[in-house]
Amino acid sequence: MPFDMEINANEFKEKKLKVLASVPLKVIVKDETGKLVKEFDTQPSQMLYDLAFLTAEMVVEVHLIPGNPVEFYPVVNAI
Repeated sequence: MPFDMEINANEFKEKKLKVLASVPLKVIVKDETGKLVKEFDTQPSQMLYDLAFLTAEMVVEVHLIPGNPVEFYPVVNAI
């Protein structure tokens, strides 16, 4: 099941990422040049992730991690 999403930093009001997923997801934060700023995996038991370091030019990418069985599409929101 394909699932990739990209969220521009200007969509975040509180600089938090809300994730509802039954499997871990890969979160990649890049700057305006495409350089990696931060990368981490979410955990199904945690819903909110603090992205206080975001600047207006950054982009947040969210991807499925290959090999994890997905029961339902993840729900990811910029807060």
